[in-house]
Amino acid sequence: MKVAFSTPDGFVRKISARIPRPVKSAFFSAVIIGLMTHLYQFTNKLYNYDELINTPNGYGTGAESGRWFLKIIGDFTGAQFGNYSLPLVNGMISVLFLAVSAALITGMFRVQSTFLAAAVGGFFISFPAVTSTFLFMYTAPFYAFSVFLSVLAAFLMVRFSGKIVLNIVSVVLIACSLGIYQAYFANTTSLLVMNMILLCAFSGEDKKWKDILFTAIRYVIVLAAGMILYFVLHKTLLHVWGLSMTSYQGLDSMGQTTVKDLLDGLKSCYRDFINLFRGDVMCLNPTKYVKKCYFLIMTALGVSTLGLLFGQKGCKVKKVFLVLGYLVFPVAVYLIYLMTPNGWVYTLMAYPAVFVTIFMVIWADRYQAAFDTKQIAAKGMQWIAAVTSVIMIGVYIWYGNGCYMSLEYTKYHDMSYFQTMVTQIKSLDGYNDDLALALIGNTIDDNTNNTGSLVSGTFGLGGKLDSNISAYSRNYIIIKYLGFSPRFCGYEEIKELMENEEVKEMPCYPDDGAIRIIDGVVVVKLTDS
Repeated sequence: MKVAFSTPDGFVRKISARIPRPVKSAFFSAVIIGLMTHLYQFTNKLYNYDELINTPNGYGTGAESGRWFLKIIGDFTGAQFGNYSLPLVNGMISVLFLAVSAALITGMFRVQSTFLAAAVGGFFISFPAVTSTFLFMYTAPFYAFSVFLSVLAAFLMVRFSGKIVLNIVSVVLIACSLGIYQAYFANTTSLLVMNMILLCAFSGEDKKWKDILFTAIRYVIVLAAGMILYFVLHKTLLHVWGLSMTSYQGLDSMGQTTVKDLLDGLKSCYRDFINLFRGDVMCLNPTKYVKKCYFLIMTALGVSTLGLLFGQKGCKVKKVFLVLGYLVFPVAVYLIYLMTPNGWVYTLMAYPAVFVTIFMVIWADRYQAAFDTKQIAAKGMQWIAAVTSVIMIGVYIWYGNGCYMSLEYTKYHDMSYFQTMVTQIKSLDGYNDDLALALIGNTIDDNTNNTGSLVSGTFGLGGKLDSNISAYSRNYIIIKYLGFSPRFCGYEEIKELMENEEVKEMPCYPDDGAIRIIDGVVVVKLTDS
């Protein structure tokens, strides 16, 4: 009996032949544009306030922040390899997960244009929320894996609608994605709402309005089941592990939204959706060119949709559903406002907003396929999608590199500042390496330390500070980057020192006399309170 056994080259060729060209275009575009945007971060050891704590290893807060699946996979990878914050390795793993996700999105919506498929990959990897994610390099691969799970869940629900088993798999995937990072639940909701809009607009007679309604109900059931499974597993595992939920970002009140919270959250969803072209939204639209592109995108979508509503014959109920889909879309994209109404939302949490641009690209591709007889309108939509994609992705590449450069300036300034402080400490009369160190105060008010990251006005981004000298993790600069590791005084010791009369009379750093040896402790007074 002849056994079919292919060579590696043959195996790769067979797999490649089965993958549509647009899907491959999205994947390779994501990889290439990902390197153009993020290689700066991958080839340097930059840090933000959380990266300081988790260098050289760690994966962040797990079950205490509702991220029970992060704890499971973090503990597993830690036991197998160690969770080291290796920029190039972690970065490339993350890029591959996101590139596969972009390919799934392209395949999910059967994008036909190779160029527009490349735009899907480009947007998905260069979006500022991804740049913000890579500021937390120690946990970036886990977050990218969460994104992949959220996209795969939607892919299975859209492409295998009749497979009950695969819909159940989607429930599990949603729960696991939530168990790594809760904000990515909105990825799944956004993709499903996008599909509903496209079904209403372009399905023709293939889909009756009842079919679309039942599809929407199925989506809601699966999403709700995924959220319920997440909470059940979360509560169970917290009990098993003997842990309690933190109040950080309102995570302990997730799912306990009041009517007022709901109304405020809805208002924020629509506000930020509109502000994409007229205001500032969490650094997602960093230049006037991006804002103008958003305006052009929304105008083109609006005009083309109105043309479908009033210029085409079709089921009126489906047209009503189409309008409802557009009304729900901003809520799906900014669902985080409803999930954590008491939390502070910033760039990292806003990744689902990338689907505004991706939806425009997919809409243009679908419009071309559905109305090819109207060459001017169809080609016009394609050109608008192509031109805005090139401009926006180009700006996002530029912006990502600028954000990383500003982070490097911050690192230089931080290290230089504390190096000077350490030098002064070691230069004290009577200093020896057995003395403990007490940093009195949480902030440093130094008029000479005012340069920031030099370019923060242009390259501000949620997830990084202009200076970490007053951040809660500043001690790790001294320990991990300067190699100075004395015994740091604990809270009770510092509290007692603050009551010491000599400490009270000391000036604040960097003024002369702000560093002294008192009762066998090196005291650095930063603030009076």
